[in-house]
Amino acid sequence: MNQLTGRIVAWDRQKRYGFVEADGRRVFLHIRDFAEVHKQPELGDEIVFTLGTDAKGRSCATQAVHRHDGGRLRPIHFTILALLLVAPALAGWRLVGAARFGYVAGVAAFASAVMYFLYADDKQRARARAWRAPEYILHLFEFAGGWPGAFLAQQRLRHKCSKFRYQFVFWLIVAVHQYVAVDYLLDWRIAHHVVESVHALSR
Repeated sequence: MNQLTGRIVAWDRQKRYGFVEADGRRVFLHIRDFAEVHKQPELGDEIVFTLGTDAKGRSCATQAVHRHDGGRLRPIHFTILALLLVAPALAGWRLVGAARFGYVAGVAAFASAVMYFLYADDKQRARARAWRAPEYILHLFEFAGGWPGAFLAQQRLRHKCSKFRYQFVFWLIVAVHQYVAVDYLLDWRIAHHVVESVHALSR
């Protein structure tokens, strides 16, 4: 079906529905009919949607998305990312040495670029209601080193940033990378302490 573009001309925040006007006609729009929700709908928002019908046969908007729902990468986002990269960068420098660090950094940057593309592709597929790869595939790429690109994609594309379960796994992956980097810089003191504590408890 063809997509229409209109603007929200009425919206009830409590009831979470309103009307969008397109081609001179008003069409009912409910929050559940958004393909993705990254922001509270407001009057004047430009919406792209497909015209459908509800259970009673009345016209309504379906598969709605905000036309301009992309976020902005702000200095705070780059600051957070820079802080998160300190430990992994130092660990990489120590592991491979200064001569090969540029190569490692290049591979990491490439992994992040691929991750950003995967997020963008997944968002487009979500809008088109097309087949999408399981979320664990994205997590595998994040775990393999693409998490910095995933972080930037979440902020810029506003994708996967409102799903608690996804965010929990994502930040768990980031935490694992931080732990491994920090413990390596500490000559695995944390791991050794944990192993010794387990042995002490098992006696």
